[in-house]
Amino acid sequence: MDSLFWKRFWIMTIGVLGMGAFLSLLLQAGYGVDTSAFMNSSLSQRIGIPLGTVLLATNIILFIPQLIWGRKLIGIGTIVNMTLIGYTSDFCTMLEERYISPAFFIDQPSRAILFMLSLAGFLFFAALYMNAGLGQAPYDSIPTMLSRRTGLPFFAVRMAWDFLTIALGILAGGHLTIGTVLMALTIGPTVAWIGKHLLPIPIDDSRPVPISR
Repeated sequence: MDSLFWKRFWIMTIGVLGMGAFLSLLLQAGYGVDTSAFMNSSLSQRIGIPLGTVLLATNIILFIPQLIWGRKLIGIGTIVNMTLIGYTSDFCTMLEERYISPAFFIDQPSRAILFMLSLAGFLFFAALYMNAGLGQAPYDSIPTMLSRRTGLPFFAVRMAWDFLTIALGILAGGHLTIGTVLMALTIGPTVAWIGKHLLPIPIDDSRPVPISR
């Protein structure tokens, strides 16, 4: 494996761990999370199973069509993403509940500041993961495959997919907040901008690298 692969691998790993850490803070702030986390956290609360386990289960389900129709989208980053983000979030939540006063997540202005900083952190680390080019997460691969197979614009398919996920989260008992809607509308362009202007790997150079490499 060449040095570029290892550079991308560590960028991807840091991105996944950072997403998990900031996801836990977004959940604590309660103003909204990304659409996948909204659906899965709603399911987690509904059935009483840790978020990491629910995320792993839904990712395994979504991995099946990716394995059949989107093998070129699979890389080592796919596996790291689907197995680590949820459990990292659970671990960080445990630490936050043990060492940080609950008032910090409830009182203003600390709650609003926490949300804004956590959102910025989550988007930055999501850009690290996505622009490393080591494979798409199963959740992200579904709109990519649908767009390619139907010829529909990717942004339209992605938005439809995100709002379908939001609907499933609401059906599972989740309470929709403005933060989740804003993330559904803006996370794609924001991650692309961060990848283009702030990261060491240009987005145009990112290609999924198979696990077997």
